[in-house]
Amino acid sequence: MKTTPPGYTVSIEDITEPASFRFLADALASLWSTLRTLPLGWTQYEAYRYFFGPGAADRTAAFLARDGQLRLTFVLLGRTRLLRVSPATQGPFQLNPVPLQLLTTPEVAALRLDAPDDQPQEIARCA
Repeated sequence: MKTTPPGYTVSIEDITEPASFRFLADALASLWSTLRTLPLGWTQYEAYRYFFGPGAADRTAAFLARDGQLRLTFVLLGRTRLLRVSPATQGPFQLNPVPLQLLTTPEVAALRLDAPDDQPQEIARCA
């Protein structure tokens, strides 16, 4: 019998706060909406779209069932970053897909310089 966890936690190391969602599809949509705004190369973008983009919930669920969590890395701003999807045992859970909360560090702020003054930075990057 397949056991479904009560939720899923996603994060991008040193870029976002971890966030938990009740449904895997919502967690992946939130992760993808944030990840696709980062200055990734074409190959990285396409690889992560495969795991986190539209229709990816079944593929990612298969990895989680086999390995317990999904951990992928990418290089951004000269450093290797860890992207993590894992089962969550407790909330609070986000009710809808939303962009992940970006950390307030100078390094992350450098990624968000193109946001208009009248729009929150994380919304501008995910629009």
